[in-house]
Amino acid sequence: MTANLENTFSTEIKVAATVFVVTLVAVRLVNFLNKRRYKLPPGPWNLPLVGYLPFLGKEPPVTFSSLRDIYGDVFSIQMGSFPAIVVNGMDAIREALLTRGDDFSARPPFTTARLLNEGRNLGFAAFGPIWKAHRKVVTHVMYAFTNARNNPIEDIIVSEAITVVEEFAAHGKEPFDPFESISVAASSMVYQLCYGRHKNIREDPDFSNNMQNSRDFRKFTKTGNPVDVMPWLRHLMPWKVSRFLEITGTFAKNRIKKVKEHEQTFDGEYLRDITDGLISAADHLSEEDKAIGLDRTRVIESLDTIFAAGTGTVGGVLHWMVLLMAAHPDVQENVFQEIEKVVGLNRYPSLADRCSLPVVEATIYEVYRFAAPVPVPAPRLTTCDTTVHGYEVPEGTVVLFNISSVLHDKDTWGDPEKFRPERFLLDNGQLDKAKAEQVIVFSLGRRRCLGEYLARMEVFLTFSTLIQRCRLYKPPGVPDYTLGRVYGIGCDPAPFKVCVALRE
Repeated sequence: MTANLENTFSTEIKVAATVFVVTLVAVRLVNFLNKRRYKLPPGPWNLPLVGYLPFLGKEPPVTFSSLRDIYGDVFSIQMGSFPAIVVNGMDAIREALLTRGDDFSARPPFTTARLLNEGRNLGFAAFGPIWKAHRKVVTHVMYAFTNARNNPIEDIIVSEAITVVEEFAAHGKEPFDPFESISVAASSMVYQLCYGRHKNIREDPDFSNNMQNSRDFRKFTKTGNPVDVMPWLRHLMPWKVSRFLEITGTFAKNRIKKVKEHEQTFDGEYLRDITDGLISAADHLSEEDKAIGLDRTRVIESLDTIFAAGTGTVGGVLHWMVLLMAAHPDVQENVFQEIEKVVGLNRYPSLADRCSLPVVEATIYEVYRFAAPVPVPAPRLTTCDTTVHGYEVPEGTVVLFNISSVLHDKDTWGDPEKFRPERFLLDNGQLDKAKAEQVIVFSLGRRRCLGEYLARMEVFLTFSTLIQRCRLYKPPGVPDYTLGRVYGIGCDPAPFKVCVALRE
């Protein structure tokens, strides 16, 4: 028995060593040939095999901004086994994602991306005819559901906002960390939008299991997964793959269960939620869609992408909103006064009020800009030899878009480090739409966030309801908030505590 274990261990070491050497030689050879063949963007010195990874630090967007000061808006780095470029600034990002959108719309063949339903996941699937048809079908379902007059979306969101108010108020005058209440509310919103209204969602064991799995996933991905950019590591760190599969498998099991429940009571004349919408769309695929390979299973599996994307971004933005309102009581008071004047205190804000609340809208845009909740979205991959900002970019290059470089650009904003919502207001008090268009928190182009409209609804209704009912303030005697950042998949505020007083 011992001899067998020793032989197995020895074999694994030999395999890992062989992969290590082959990968090192291949990376060096490819880099050498590319430098001779292409006019590549400049960039910093990289270590063998691991590339620039050890130098990214705990704040990659900040590191990218520092490199931008040295090398310009587009520069090259090595991401483990993958050659990469980082694109900064509105002009270069728009050129890549809009002018040459198809050239920059693939996803890298990272280990975890390939494991997600074997490339069927809408968020990470390969770019091509199937992906385009898939995206079109899901976009239609999302649009139809979020714009329908007889759907429960607004009620679900406002109900969750009220629950947050109640949970905040339950702390009395004691300081508390708002993260858990906000995280659960954001997850509950998208869960009910996907799977249907639930009067006691927090008592639903399926939702509770999903929440715990989301916490596990967030913890697991907090520092990234090294096997993505260094595939040979999976032989040395197999748990990085097995744990990922375990977590995503749990999400899939929950989705399969909920879809089966929907299929048993499905009525094509009355679509209750996004799951019903996807079932209907999957059952009515065009012959053209079927011919290129789009099928029913792939369409319904889109629920995984919708839930994952909707939970993290909205929760992160709302978390930042609580902090920034407590840190800036003057801004919070301006927001409240506008809500009190336009909406009053006898009903909750509605989507119909949005165009009449420019101060609320300006504050939301400033939170998006200041917080940069997704500073560097999921990487892209070039589909062909292309160019950006005057540089040549070979096919198969990983591309990182530093969105925070746009949101914090001094030339655009003047004082980007300051939280100043009035920058989004015109002299007549209305929202400056031209400035608002500079806030590209949902990215641009082919892979722009699928749930952007839904996310904006959730943020507006939750924020306006929360400020209408609560006064948020810094605990007495506590030093000023640092507004520090914690980077993971997105950018969250450093842990903080807040106090709440209900508005009478």
